[in-house]
Amino acid sequence: MSNEKLFPITLCIPKHCRDKLREIAARQNLKNPDQIVSGASIAREIICKHLEGVDALNKTVTEGGKIQ
Repeated sequence: MSNEKLFPITLCIPKHCRDKLREIAARQNLKNPDQIVSGASIAREIICKHLEGVDALNKTVTEGGKIQ
């Protein structure tokens, strides 16, 4: 993650997704206790990486609507 300014948003996700995010965060915290990770920070990483992938896919589409 870069040093860009972060803006809060509110998302509603199913309980099992929240639990999975917490589980991933807990595993990372056990691996490196000096760097605290939260479920929210894991979700932020997932969303940002997904959106970067969407941007990359959109850049492959030409103005004619055909994929190169």
